[in-house]
Amino acid sequence: MGWGNIYRRRVRVFAVAVMIYLDYKTVQQRDKWTSKTKRADLWEKAHNRNARRVLNLMMELEGLWVKLGQYLSTRADVLPPAFISLLKQLQDSLPPRPLQEIAQVHRATLIDGQEVVVKVQHEGIKSIILEDLKNSKAIVDWIAWAEPQYDFNPMIDEWCKEAPKELDFNSEAVN
Repeated sequence: MGWGNIYRRRVRVFAVAVMIYLDYKTVQQRDKWTSKTKRADLWEKAHNRNARRVLNLMMELEGLWVKLGQYLSTRADVLPPAFISLLKQLQDSLPPRPLQEIAQVHRATLIDGQEVVVKVQHEGIKSIILEDLKNSKAIVDWIAWAEPQYDFNPMIDEWCKEAPKELDFNSEAVN
């Protein structure tokens, strides 16, 4: 995967982030003019719409984004129920994985007849993962700047610290 593809991933991530942000800002304005009885429905529809956008993006980009979605699906303390419900789909029914995925696992037999598992890491995956981490961190920083009450930096910092461990097969073998 070349830099052109990495650039396309970045553009796609930021385009969806801006779309979601503008959607919520629009709902925030509509909320001022909506009757109290209809406000909850207005926000619930926005959460469902935007959770679907996030889920679709994560399934499209796969790899690290699916793992981030799995992590976020456990964060009911931070995200609305619509997000938790949709992102939980990533726990059970992952999309098929093409070669761009982190690695492929194969069965093999050593010369002495011992059966083993060989995990092959795809070339260039480290740069893709590091770029995806930078993109997710940049979005969180942008949200914290634009909407200080929504500072997800502690959560994303934890994620960014743990995610590169996916690339360390020695550590994975020990686990």
